[in-house]
Amino acid sequence: MTDALNHADAAVNGDGTPVQARTPAQVTISVEAVIYIALAVLALVLRLANLDLPALSNAEAHEALAAWHLVRPDVPGAAPLSVSPLMFVGNSLVMMFFGASELTARLVTALGGAALVLLPVLWRRELGRLTALITAGLLLFSPAALTTSRSMSPAVWSTVLAVVGVWLVWRFVQTRTGAYAIGATVAAAGVLLLADPAGFVLLLILGGAWLVTVQLSGDDAPADLPGPRLSAALAAWPWRDALMSAGVVVWLLATGFLLYPRGLAQVGELVGRGLEGLFQRPAGYPFAFPLLATLLYEPVLWVLGAIGMNYALRENRFKGRFLTGWVAAGLLASVLYAGARPDHALWLVIPLAVLAADVVTRLLEPVRDAYWDVPDWAVAALAFGVAALLAIAAVNFLWVARSLAAMTEALPAQVDPLRALLAGMSLLLLVILFFLGGSLWGARAALNGLMLGVALFLGVYSVSSAWRVAADQVDDPRELWHVSPVNGHLGLLRETVIDASLRDTGTPNRLAFIAQVPDDGAVAWQLRDYADLVYVPSVGSRTTAPAIIAPESFQPELLGARYVGQDFIVTRTWDLQDLRWADLPVWLMFRQAQRPAQVEERVIVWLRDDVYGLPPAEPETGEENTP
Repeated sequence: MTDALNHADAAVNGDGTPVQARTPAQVTISVEAVIYIALAVLALVLRLANLDLPALSNAEAHEALAAWHLVRPDVPGAAPLSVSPLMFVGNSLVMMFFGASELTARLVTALGGAALVLLPVLWRRELGRLTALITAGLLLFSPAALTTSRSMSPAVWSTVLAVVGVWLVWRFVQTRTGAYAIGATVAAAGVLLLADPAGFVLLLILGGAWLVTVQLSGDDAPADLPGPRLSAALAAWPWRDALMSAGVVVWLLATGFLLYPRGLAQVGELVGRGLEGLFQRPAGYPFAFPLLATLLYEPVLWVLGAIGMNYALRENRFKGRFLTGWVAAGLLASVLYAGARPDHALWLVIPLAVLAADVVTRLLEPVRDAYWDVPDWAVAALAFGVAALLAIAAVNFLWVARSLAAMTEALPAQVDPLRALLAGMSLLLLVILFFLGGSLWGARAALNGLMLGVALFLGVYSVSSAWRVAADQVDDPRELWHVSPVNGHLGLLRETVIDASLRDTGTPNRLAFIAQVPDDGAVAWQLRDYADLVYVPSVGSRTTAPAIIAPESFQPELLGARYVGQDFIVTRTWDLQDLRWADLPVWLMFRQAQRPAQVEERVIVWLRDDVYGLPPAEPETGEENTP
């Protein structure tokens, strides 16, 4: 009976043959895709974790208030002009749905920074799968990439648009598809007019890299140079459609999709700030800031990138020559452009990351030598040994450095000789390990192990410094990246005003008060919800407002009522000239120095005595004089 039912239910073709059973479609995910998904998740975690804890800097508050004024026209103060219309549109959309906070103000840029980590996937054909993956990993833990992503940096957007634009140009050269040309033109217009005041410098850097690769190479031009193809591509470029599309996109984004008529003024503000940077360096910024930032925070990229540039010049390939030209043009721009900020370190980080990833790919390849039998694990073993010995030497060296840093005129240095001995012995063992590896497996294996071990050690250092500069010490001016940072506890000012408003009006944001502070700075961002706040150039005499916020230099004796004041540090500063030579090793590793940071700006919140909760003052009585 069972056989009869099975036979009856079996499907047959028209000729009587049974139909082959169809298996359900199977979805397969490659190991490469899984790694990219893991990188994306980790990039989001690193860029979103505790994103709301640090107070907004003055520059961040300027951008956040520009967007918040569009969402809430009743915000006190004048609406500032954003210097990044693209970021302004994103921030406005986020705040429209989720309100204003430190998290929503930084959210869009953090997502853009996560996208920056994944951009190497566009170049996996040209770079190779492994090199593209390693590039993404280097960008994931890059201190410069992480810090810019968590700090509302316009450089994130200009870098994303530039990398995508170069890829679109390359695709058009290969395929002649008009959509790629239009997209590349739109991306270039975005870099120039929507993303970053220094966006034109990035375009000049890319143009300089191409000029070095093509025009200045002469007879030594790369064999795979796409010069004829690029010339033909430029002749076939749909200029009319591309320029019209770029103009429409710039117009729509700048005006907030026609909802913000002042948006075109923001484009003018962006261009003006960019041209101003040609001649004026921001206060407190050192010379060639992007170069200094990469040297301090990205040592692994410079070490491996220098080796990669050597490979590129020897092998004479277009990819390596272009990246080398990008680094050279970026160095020149960081020196000549006075308005360069630390986040413009991305001008150098992107090409250095690709060059470094290419070197790591070469080091991971098995060593094949005609005279030496090199096991596949030999280079990895040498690398871990080198990294371990460098770590031991670094730890003991730091103990010695801390002792020297604690030295004062009254107390001589107490250096532990055992620590100094261990540091020296570790370096001696490192030399012995190198020659031992060379005697066992040849010079090439020993050199590859040494370079890979140094890269591993410096990479661990970069990972540790990435979170420190991006989150832990974001308000410490001893971090070179943060110039005059806003105090991380500035949120206490907002809590104080909320308590005063609850005491005086019964609601958290109805306190009427005046403020003698900039209406687009960090303090203004903390007071964004108070519609009854009035910004004044100076506090008048005999004022009796319920609350007053004024600089530290304000004299409360001029007020017309009794007030109680509480001071709040806004910004602090620290100068490299305050660094002693004995502090240098500890500062290089931990950004610690004996001389502390100094207060640069302080404000005082003055509350009238009845708002604060004091009993009313008794009238003064004098004794009558009797004859």
